Amino acid sequence: MKKISGIAAILLAVLFWGMSFVSIDAIIEVIDPVTLGFFRYVFAVIFVLVIALATKMSFKITKRDLLVFFLAGFMGIFLYSIFENSSMLYISSEAASILVSLTPMAMAVGNLLVFKERITIRQLAYILCSIVGVVIVVYDGGTGAGGSQEWIGYVFMVLSIGFWVVYSLIIKKARMTYDSMKVTTLQSIMALLIFLPTLLFRPFPDFAAFTGMQWAHLLFLGIVCSGVCYFLYVYSVNVLGVTVPNVFINFIPFFTVLTNVLFFGQTVNGYTIIGGAVIVLTMTMLTIDTIRQAKEKA
Repeated sequence: MKKISGIAAILLAVLFWGMSFVSIDAIIEVIDPVTLGFFRYVFAVIFVLVIALATKMSFKITKRDLLVFFLAGFMGIFLYSIFENSSMLYISSEAASILVSLTPMAMAVGNLLVFKERITIRQLAYILCSIVGVVIVVYDGGTGAGGSQEWIGYVFMVLSIGFWVVYSLIIKKARMTYDSMKVTTLQSIMALLIFLPTLLFRPFPDFAAFTGMQWAHLLFLGIVCSGVCYFLYVYSVNVLGVTVPNVFINFIPFFTVLTNVLFFGQTVNGYTIIGGAVIVLTMTMLTIDTIRQAKEKA
């Protein structure tokens, strides 16, 4: 019964994270990408603090780990959010979520460079196939939302993935012994503090002009996608381990496309469907193969 609840938790998290790209796409024209990141984590921090205080979580950490949490908040939340949000000014929500599926490939390369973990011939084949998928997605017949500047969106999305990988490697190398909820809470607070000074240099949104739907998207991104989903993900990892949740993460693009089709009546470019399927399939196989390799090594 507990395993079923863990699977339900990661399914909900992946569903909401897939929908998050649609919400970003819906409000990025009326709020600055950096400012969006700040207000998203205002709501997220409120949520995780309520849980932390309710569970009487200790906030005590070592001085060494204070720097780790700063780097985690700076790389994994601040820079990641800015580039992810900015990419949506130039490319579609479907294309952005599909590129997120390349994270396992980027992690494999990062582990090779930092931890000298070898990449097998089979894993290399998966990576090369995923690159073909990227080419198919990028070559969308010239119908992308960003027009001639669409390439900027792809660069921003790749940079966001890169910062997420750096964040993951920092956490892995630091070998902290705190539970996942504590890590999530403290790095979210640190990210919010990093975001705060940037408001002095960014245009403040005209909240009075926001429609009800735009407010709904903003609250959904903050409370659900950055607060509830972190909690659901942590719960699923505690119940199922790291293996199963990581496989589910690769299917975020499916929920992004499904949301656009069912709720907004959008049609999806054929190139996006074919390229996205190639990327999701190859990255799922790469994830499973990496997990199997880690078990054999252990």
